[in-house]
Amino acid sequence: MAFKARDEDLDDTIISQPLVSLPIRYTFLCKVYRARINLGGFQITDDGFQAFYTRFDELRQIAVPKCGGATQDCTYRRLVDIIELLRTPGASRAEVKRVVSDRFTVRLPISPLIDLAASLLSLVFVSGPVAAISYDDPVIWDDTMILGRPMQSGQVSLIETIFRRPPSGTDSVKLPQSFTAAHLETIGGIQIRWTHNLADHLLLRDDDTRLMLYHHVSVLQLQDRADSILPAGLAEETIRTMSLLMPPSLGKANAWFQQEQRKHHLDTSVGQCDRLNSSERQIDNFHFWRERLVLLKRTYDEAEPRSLSQLWWDDRKKTQWLTFWVAVLVFLMTIFFGVIQSVASIVQAWASVKALRTQN
Repeated sequence: MAFKARDEDLDDTIISQPLVSLPIRYTFLCKVYRARINLGGFQITDDGFQAFYTRFDELRQIAVPKCGGATQDCTYRRLVDIIELLRTPGASRAEVKRVVSDRFTVRLPISPLIDLAASLLSLVFVSGPVAAISYDDPVIWDDTMILGRPMQSGQVSLIETIFRRPPSGTDSVKLPQSFTAAHLETIGGIQIRWTHNLADHLLLRDDDTRLMLYHHVSVLQLQDRADSILPAGLAEETIRTMSLLMPPSLGKANAWFQQEQRKHHLDTSVGQCDRLNSSERQIDNFHFWRERLVLLKRTYDEAEPRSLSQLWWDDRKKTQWLTFWVAVLVFLMTIFFGVIQSVASIVQAWASVKALRTQN
């Protein structure tokens, strides 16, 4: 079911109120990401973007109290206008703050709204130097720095600083079919933690025991376009990393992700990504996330099983795995037949004693 975007829906709704109806949510999403959606094309459903709206509502509830309660002049249309200002090439945070302040008839703190708008547009938790919003591990955005595309040489872009495309490396790691999130947990002992912050995607934490994974594929699919502030190819490559770690099974989400989705209310589109073939899994096909993938693969390869279940599932070295379990089987059979022999000897001795007693 699709809806036509209506600007008046955004003009009449203040940000202190949640976006409840699907038409208003649809309109807001179209405006934030300039989604060119028509009735015969892309369709938005509650299932596809529910995870995004849930997280946006959490961020909104953090930002609104920081505005001092004077939000009657701040509608969702105003928020969209701030996002459009952030798209302006070469516009620094200080310049955006000045323009936004001039447009409001009621004086209220502007920084929380700018941080909220920047976080929506960039998919990264953004906060000013004073940290107006207490996001988890925000990226600090200085007043002199621009958010997206620079207009002239010498300008520093926050997004380009976060998502640098490093030169091609010489690392020769292989990414086999078995390199999945499920195996990272069951074999490598690496716990998966889901994040709403794109900057934390594929980041290892807590002494390489926890892996952060970004899961908002539905929004990423709206980003890989010419007017996105994300670097060209970043959204598409991020989706491919999810296809790598969570490959679908027979066109559907695999059992491991289905369980995770129900537990954490994740974006259902993650499990519907296309499966990568052998050539697409080559490390040379990844640029923005190459370094983190290489580190993750090496951490996974170096992980030693710590439990019997990990030993059972750990078939990374098939010859050693087979040798170990054959030895275990031989050991168990030796014990089994030894027990049988011992029992047989005891029964035989008992029968002999009983026979002697009978003779007497």
